[in-house]
Amino acid sequence: MPLFSRPNNTSRKGEITESMILARLIQLGYECLIPWGHDHRYDIAIDDDGKLVRIQCKTAHYNEKQGCLEFNTAITYARVGGKPHIRKGYRGEADYFAVYSPDAEKVYLVPVDDVPGTEASLRLKPSKNNQQKGIRWAKDYEI
Repeated sequence: MPLFSRPNNTSRKGEITESMILARLIQLGYECLIPWGHDHRYDIAIDDDGKLVRIQCKTAHYNEKQGCLEFNTAITYARVGGKPHIRKGYRGEADYFAVYSPDAEKVYLVPVDDVPGTEASLRLKPSKNNQQKGIRWAKDYEI
């Protein structure tokens, strides 16, 4: 049974995603650090042979029609009395997206520089037109 089958609020989904990613990183033997407080540009840091690697956690949604996992690569800030919203990416402030798919119950580690600045997808099934160029296969990022 997928973890998100029961109704949850957005914060709860994020907490589950972070927990699943953290558990997977620990299983792989990484020392994990969690920044104190909220509003950091990364959720987890890992010590990778003395180098601090910043990880932003994301929840993927399965798009059955397209055969891919989709996730946001920017955060949207709502504004009142001005611009309706501001989208801000993570380049330079996080090194990787750790993407959890509740449908597949898998974790993917995707370099921030490998994906567009607002949203990205990881393909699970071949496209209908068999396009190969520019495809990010989920299996290549699975940890």
